[in-house]
Amino acid sequence: MKITKYLIGGLAALALVGCKDKMRELNSDPAIVGDANPAYMFFDAVQNLDYSSRSASSSIFSSEGRLMQYFVKYDGAVNDTYCKEGSYSAPGQIGEYYTWLYSVGYKLVSLQRHIDAMTPEAALPYQDLRAKAGIMKVYHAFRVFQNYGAAVYSQAFNAITEGVTLPAYDLFTKEVYESLDDELAGYIAVLAQANENQAALGAYDPIYGYEPINKMGKPNARNKPNDERVLWQKFGNSYRLYMAWIMKAADPARFDKVLAETKGKWFETAADGAYSYQNGSNYNGTPYNSNGNNEISVLYAVSDNFVSYLKELGDPRLPLLARANSLYADNKSLQWIQAYFPDSLQQHMVYDKDSKTWNLKNWNGVFDFEADPMLAYQGISPNPFDYDQENPGEFWGQRNFTFRFYHPNYKPGDTEGNKKLGPWTVTNQGVVSEDFPATFTVQNADTSFTLELGSRPQGRYLVAGGGKSFSNDNNGGNGYDGAVNDNGEIYFRRPLYTYPEFCFMMAYLSNEGVDTGAPADEWFKNGVTEAMKELQTDAIRYGVQVATNSAATYYYETTKSTYVVNPKVVGVNDTKLYDITDQITSYVNGLVLSPEAIVGQMWIYAYNQPIKMWDWWRLTDYPKIVDVKTPADRPTGLYWVKPQTRTEGENMDWPRRGNLPGTKAANNANFNAIRNVLLEQPGYGTTYNQTTGCIFWDQLGLQQQGL
Repeated sequence: MKITKYLIGGLAALALVGCKDKMRELNSDPAIVGDANPAYMFFDAVQNLDYSSRSASSSIFSSEGRLMQYFVKYDGAVNDTYCKEGSYSAPGQIGEYYTWLYSVGYKLVSLQRHIDAMTPEAALPYQDLRAKAGIMKVYHAFRVFQNYGAAVYSQAFNAITEGVTLPAYDLFTKEVYESLDDELAGYIAVLAQANENQAALGAYDPIYGYEPINKMGKPNARNKPNDERVLWQKFGNSYRLYMAWIMKAADPARFDKVLAETKGKWFETAADGAYSYQNGSNYNGTPYNSNGNNEISVLYAVSDNFVSYLKELGDPRLPLLARANSLYADNKSLQWIQAYFPDSLQQHMVYDKDSKTWNLKNWNGVFDFEADPMLAYQGISPNPFDYDQENPGEFWGQRNFTFRFYHPNYKPGDTEGNKKLGPWTVTNQGVVSEDFPATFTVQNADTSFTLELGSRPQGRYLVAGGGKSFSNDNNGGNGYDGAVNDNGEIYFRRPLYTYPEFCFMMAYLSNEGVDTGAPADEWFKNGVTEAMKELQTDAIRYGVQVATNSAATYYYETTKSTYVVNPKVVGVNDTKLYDITDQITSYVNGLVLSPEAIVGQMWIYAYNQPIKMWDWWRLTDYPKIVDVKTPADRPTGLYWVKPQTRTEGENMDWPRRGNLPGTKAANNANFNAIRNVLLEQPGYGTTYNQTTGCIFWDQLGLQQQGL
């Protein structure tokens, strides 16, 4: 347990945290009361929310992004993403949730106590702020309870006021959930009172303190306390219903109560959604810029099943989510192979490990990008057992494939002899041009071309200004993803709970027969429409090349070289910037409503917040888990690929919970007590670290209880 280090300090420490200039600015305001400014205390608590560290930001793709099968390491999926007997994992993000509950939560509680200690007159302008702090505290707490099954909460922040230095754990039960819901409802009720003359937070509320903008740059502070109050109420009520949905099967009576109490007070438009605004400064060490974050543009590809699902739906978002690979018409390396060794794009010699023989196999159209320009967008298998499959009929295990061409007298292993072979000539078998003459002289005994067949993710959604440096190395390079913008004026929006996600939940509930005030199809279409608009806007806000750069190349002054950063794909961005706006209506109208389709759209939407899909999967049993041996075995519809270990092919599984982090030795008695209670819960697991066990609210947990 990491609680005690947050319980030792006093409120005075919080008053001294942060930038002196900001404190000076705030304390010059005659509305500010006391030595510690409540507005800045709030900002200090919630700034960079849900993205406040390198580990939190990089886990989006390195942990839960792989687990939810959006991203795959470039050289093949790895075992540690999934679980097997004796070797268990959990999404990295929930570990951050646990830490934030006690760090952020302590600051929020300290703020509330600071306001409570003021004179009644001085405290009046901060009643809304106190309620907002409470909403964020419950937001943090619920996520810990639902994923761990227990947490220190009722005694978590009482060291100073009550001297509780060895806090007891609370077991997550229906009663604990209901107490959290009551607490959240109480904070919402305070905001509903429409208190007058409340302190304006402006930019010191990084959630609702900004007016959204649809371009790159710094948004303006909202400075409208009444508008902010209404938005916070909508967030609170919408998140109340989300909590109730998680608990619906386990506590149906409370779900009905929450539905009735919040009806008509939810998000109404995309502008109501809760996001955490964060400055995207390119300085090293900021959450949005570190070597860890930059890895998404260098070491990853998108998954085959994610790309295949988008293509099956004809989803126009694909080029906004995945970077083009090497299979585009203007690729000079590909053109060279087409000219001098065209048969290599049709067939390839493959070594059979069992028979120990070489056989010529057909690529089966893998390189026929002229017939299908969308081959510029392909994924690789998320199954670790497929990591070395890169031959005709099975290519999908690694991002890159290298074509090698040898002098006719080349002998493998004869290093000295091969050096003497000297230049050799190859003949153009296609169209002769200035770039590709009738004959071409190869200087060495062998030559090679490495093509990327698996597409890289669009990393700019997660990395400030495109990266730390323009390079393809793993030391802060951006994978040649365009110019690096280090002006510090990119303000990212990290989704906390948004209108599209809310719409998908409401569509799912309506489809089950719940009276949500609108039919499932209406919620579904609204959710998809706004999800697509949001992505298009974010692509522009963060400088995604295909949506913002009309040039195909970038001249890099440092190396005096020109690089392809924005491949021109026929029918995508060969004539203009890519924009999906005009395709949204027809796409949405062509979708067929079903539970699977609703979850599928949530899967697409959660690309940049994959931890959300963990809840959806545990709650709905979608996506389905399918054993897919080769690309020819791909099923239709929404699915995840069943994982197997890299070498043995042993079946693996998804984690369904976390296991509580250990505590300090002094509090071992409380830790051991709650651990023993958790092990008695149906379906929790036979060992404490068995994260394939479950918490009682998820589908497996409900089955274990006979619900």
